Parts: sequence; structure tokens; C-alpha cells
Amino acid sequence: MTAAPRTPSAPAGLTRRRFLQGSALVGFSAFLAACTAAGESQGPASIGIPTPPPESLGPSAAPTPLPSPTGPLQFANWEAYIDQTTAADAKTGVLPAGSSPTIENFKKKYNVDVNYVEKINDNEEFYALIQPALSTGLSSGWDLIVMTDWMAGRLISKGWIEKIDQSTVPNCVANLRDPLRNQPWDAGNDYHYPWQSGMTGIGYDSTALKHAGKSAPKSLADLYALPANKITFLTESRDTFGLGLLKLGKTADPATTTDADLQAVHDDLRPLVDGGARFTGNDYLQDFASAKVWAAMVWSGDLASSADASQIFVFPAEGTMVWTDNMMIPKGATHMYTAELMMNYVYDPNVAAQIENYVYYVCPVKGAEDIIKALNASSPLDDYHLGLLFPTPDVVAKQHNFQFLPDELDAKLKELYLDLAGQ
Repeated sequence: MTAAPRTPSAPAGLTRRRFLQGSALVGFSAFLAACTAAGESQGPASIGIPTPPPESLGPSAAPTPLPSPTGPLQFANWEAYIDQTTAADAKTGVLPAGSSPTIENFKKKYNVDVNYVEKINDNEEFYALIQPALSTGLSSGWDLIVMTDWMAGRLISKGWIEKIDQSTVPNCVANLRDPLRNQPWDAGNDYHYPWQSGMTGIGYDSTALKHAGKSAPKSLADLYALPANKITFLTESRDTFGLGLLKLGKTADPATTTDADLQAVHDDLRPLVDGGARFTGNDYLQDFASAKVWAAMVWSGDLASSADASQIFVFPAEGTMVWTDNMMIPKGATHMYTAELMMNYVYDPNVAAQIENYVYYVCPVKGAEDIIKALNASSPLDDYHLGLLFPTPDVVAKQHNFQFLPDELDAKLKELYLDLAGQ
């Protein structure tokens, strides 16, 4: 991880305290509720949300009579999704450059090593890596993974995820935000705890656009109007097609979307793909860093953590997608107890605030807001960064959850995406 520290500017007339005590928290709470909503018009059964298996399937991790941390903990996560050392820390040698204070402090606290790897680029790609082992009852090689709701539900329903010992994760039990509890695919949080929530919208490089004489995109229609070879869409097809539905004036609701709706999105994207538009996962960060793209569909916190002030996230005029990524322990994990300790550790509000203050996603942990405020007391966060951490009511009103699709619609989506991506 190589992102540099951020230096957010102070807002005009807006303080942390005023924001957190104002109506924005109404939007924030509604946002969290929307992140894992089953659908916009029908119940779970009608849109095929997977449910946990009635009994644990496959080999479980060997029980430890007297649990003690063992390692190295094999932790797979997405890029730009955890705090990193500041330039000052690296210079003084307090922590190695590019390391994570959260990971380093965990290692010190439990005297155990952690192999934290930015291995996940999109859900389907990572699923393809772990499916062969898990489907045959073997260990995936990972102790802790982070997957988006719909994929988390799929893995849990297959019996490929270890059941969490709730007595080992008291911070999770006490501090998980209420709107994120009682998900139909794991109602008791027996198999998952959220890592972060976020939104999918538009990211752009203001410097590159200015040099090209182009206006910054404020809508999906604006994004599509840019030169095709200078924009990218997401390999997370639910995000790309969900936003594509909004661009066409359709509602991104799994319960009402039809094959014809998806076909219309495909046909709208086809000329851009033929003109050079590509599909990427988290690697769009490298495209922005190398000025390979001018604008893209991106996830809300990533560009804010890049330290490049010209790289900006916007909420498209048509609306955004919302989602939550979740920590889970794959079946047969070698260091299951250590994975549970890590879950519990990051649900300490102080640790959660430390992570949040770097990644600018939406925190699932109660009690982190005031700590984030204190961390930024000398330089209060501006409206831009506040909006990423605490979505406001006007943003929440235009959010959509396009994740849990009926089997037939999911198959159609895969077919149309593969046709565009050429895979």
C-alpha cells in the first residue's frame, strides 16, 4: 500500500460537532439501513436472498481447548481499505513505511504475526480462487476474508464459512450498529461482521479533465459522454449495471428489474466498450495514479485516500449504489481464534475510528463518530470528507441496493457482462 497521508482542509462554517448533531445523522442511519436492504419493493423470498445452512457443513477448524493466538493470520482484503502509516511515523521509524498501525498494533498486542494481503479485486474473481478448495472440503488458505453482502450470503449458504464464537467477539456484539443487524442471510451474525459500508458513484481526475478541456462529470450521463478510452466501469457487474439502470431512468430494484432492462443497459454500454472503455476492479486506483483514465465508476472512499486532491468522488445526479463488505472466516481456517480476535479488535471504537479516519468509508461501529471528531480537532474535516463518512439525507434519498438478484436475473446479468467484457 503506497497512498500518502491526507491533509483535509477546514470547512467554512461547519464543525464536526454541528454536523454530527444535525440532520446528517438521520441520513447516516438510513444509509446503513439501506446498505443491506433486501430490496426496494418485495421481501427476501421473492428476490432469492440465500439463507444460512441448517447445520454446519464441511470440516470445521480444529477446536483449541485453551485458545491462544496463533499465526500468521492470513487476512485477505480489498485495496486501500485499512489505515496506513503517516509520513511522520515512517520518517521517525515508529512504523515501517506503508504498514498499517492497526495491523502493527494488533501484532504487538497479541504477539502474533499477520499476513495482510490486498488480494481482493472483485467478488467473483476472489470467489473463483477459493471455490475449488472450499467446495471439496479443503482449506482456502485464508483465515479472514472480506466480501460484499451478496457474495457473503452465497458463501454462508453453501456452508463454507465458520460459525463465530460470540464470546470471543464482545466488541462486535456490543458495538455493531443496529441498522446492520438482523440481515436475512445471517440474522444472528453467526457467520459475519461488517467491515465497512460504502457507495458506488463517479470518480474523476480534475487535472486531466482540465488539460483536455473537458468538464467534470456530475451525472452518469456526463460520464458516458467522455471519450470512451478514458473511462472505466466496474467488474462488479451489480454496480455497473445498477448504475446503468439509473442512467437510463430505470429503478435499480432487483424485485422489478427485467431481462429487458439489463439488455438496455448492455446496449447502452456497447458503443463505449467498442470505443475502448474497460472494466476494472480496485485496480482503477493504478489507472488514476498513472493518468490512464479521466473518470470512472468507483467506490466512495478510494480516491479520498489517494492523497491526490485532483482525484474526486461525486454522487451522480441519478443516484448511487450502496453496499456493505463483511469479515468472514472460511471453513478450515488454520488460525480461527486469531481471526475472531481481529474481528473483535477492529470493533473497538478507537481502532475503528483510526481506520475510518484513513479510508473514508462508512463505519459499522457504534461510538466511533466522536473519536473521529477528536482525531480531527485541529483540522476539522471538510464537507467532502464528511459526506463520505456520514452520507446526508439528500444523498441517502437516491441510494439503491442492487445485490440479491433472482437466479434468472443473475444468470442474465452474467451473460450480458461477459459479452461486454469479452471473458
